[in-house]
Amino acid sequence: MDPGLLDALGLRSYHSAWLIGGGGKTSLMFALAHALAADGRTVITSTSTRIRPPRPDDSPRLVLADETPDLPGALRAALEHAPHVTVARSRLAAEDKLAGLPLAMLDALDAAAIAAHLLVEADGAAGRSLKAHLEHEPVISAHAGTVIMVIGADIVGRPVNEAHVHRAAVLCERLGLPPGAEVTPAVVAGIVFHADGWLARVPAGVETSVFVSKAGTPQTRAAARGIATALLRGDTQGRLARVVIGDTRAEAQGGGGLEYGAA
Repeated sequence: MDPGLLDALGLRSYHSAWLIGGGGKTSLMFALAHALAADGRTVITSTSTRIRPPRPDDSPRLVLADETPDLPGALRAALEHAPHVTVARSRLAAEDKLAGLPLAMLDALDAAAIAAHLLVEADGAAGRSLKAHLEHEPVISAHAGTVIMVIGADIVGRPVNEAHVHRAAVLCERLGLPPGAEVTPAVVAGIVFHADGWLARVPAGVETSVFVSKAGTPQTRAAARGIATALLRGDTQGRLARVVIGDTRAEAQGGGGLEYGAA
């Protein structure tokens, strides 16, 4: 993992970070947790919706709220043995997922400062690199420290359909696109800045960054730069603190290379 990723996303300055969007939120969350742990910090990863169960290399310890009468105590005990712990409410066996914690519980963990950092995945994208949100999502606390929006660079050039875009019909309706239209950087910026788009769902005043992921090849790196340019040009209200381009898979092996942009 590129040691500059924490600084690139401004994560050292915030106790809690909430991740939304598509294109590898879960992978980024665990990569950030690993980087924080390597920096000598304790970190809790969680979700306000649902998440796949972490593998041992994702998170060394998992605590389920429904299985412990004293969640803060269980987390403190787990953090004594490992700097990174994942917490969820319960297992959803039928879906092979973990149910997330309610906002009130996440806010309580945040306020208690059980760990130095709390990272929360706040929506789902069904494995797609771009999505449109429904009214009930993302599930972000009003007390969030910072929000990181994740977009997969591999979406550029793909058609707007359910194979590539989560809730493609909603995205087409909001942007006035025909079904199957090509995803361009302008389309990505369009759903981010739409009156009912991504940024409209981030609590006012919360610093927001973008991580353009899956930029591990010359083709996807060029697509990521196109997305970054469209976002920075379209940010007329100065809502984006920064746009970062990278690939968590390559960076974990020390060869990713990050690119940064400031609004």
